[in-house]
Amino acid sequence: MRFDRDLAISYALRVGVSISMFFIIFGVLLIFIKNGGSGFTLAQIASYNPQLKVNSRYIYLGLIPEGLVHLDGIFFIATGLWVLVFTPITSVIIALISFLLTKNRLYIALSIIVLFNLFFAMLVIPHI
Repeated sequence: MRFDRDLAISYALRVGVSISMFFIIFGVLLIFIKNGGSGFTLAQIASYNPQLKVNSRYIYLGLIPEGLVHLDGIFFIATGLWVLVFTPITSVIIALISFLLTKNRLYIALSIIVLFNLFFAMLVIPHI
């Protein structure tokens, strides 16, 4: 049995985008049903007033499970966005596995560099 990299990547992209859409749509519905989320009203979330400070700084990764348990729409949307961010990263990991199986050293190195750059940009640069 041969590993089909293109099929695996296309499947990962379809599944990732579908899961992301589910979380985002469900989160938006929850916000409308509950008239807000995370302590903000729907009017505050929809407002362009910068003094209200409704932004992503209040959504910490560690708080997402608690927000999901409490059916907070903001956290469902945040989860959907994180799934969407990790979908192309999953594609790079699948490609890396494929290159490891074929022992293609150049593309193994390039895939590792791409993964390092992605994680560095996501986890280190925002804290500088």
